[in-house]
Amino acid sequence: MKKLLLLFSIILLVGCANIKVDNNSHIEEEKEDYLAIKNTLDTYTDYDNEEEFPCDITFSLDKTSEEELSYRVIIDNPKIDMYNIKALLIHDYFTEDIFPSIGIFDEPQNLIIGNEEVKGFELVGYIETSKDIDVNLKLYLEYTDINGNISDIYYKYNPSEDVNI
Repeated sequence: MKKLLLLFSIILLVGCANIKVDNNSHIEEEKEDYLAIKNTLDTYTDYDNEEEFPCDITFSLDKTSEEELSYRVIIDNPKIDMYNIKALLIHDYFTEDIFPSIGIFDEPQNLIIGNEEVKGFELVGYIETSKDIDVNLKLYLEYTDINGNISDIYYKYNPSEDVNI
């Protein structure tokens, strides 16, 4: 009886170990995807023009306190149906924080013309600083169109060049 109980315990432990490895493998893949996108976005030089965007993309920088700056991008108002959206928003100010993303560590989003439930989404991050800093934002946006074609957008936002501020 003791041998049977020992054998059952070993099988149970081995089974749980496999689940943990698979879960860690999935997390590692997400982390690798995030770092690959971030590194590409960091070094990218041939940015897209706003006129080419399949949706509205609105950037903002706001001082939330004496020691914190909020940066965000709102992605909404699709001009075409966009499926499986992945997005990452980074800046050029030193930080050890993770940058805001969608569709990398969580489920990709869809933006469908006329959808009343999901009209858009936003990526928001914070920079701890008491200085007035000039921050450039970079956005990566990937989506699949209705024909199954995957497209990506690389956009650099420099607030000092924004005529609307």
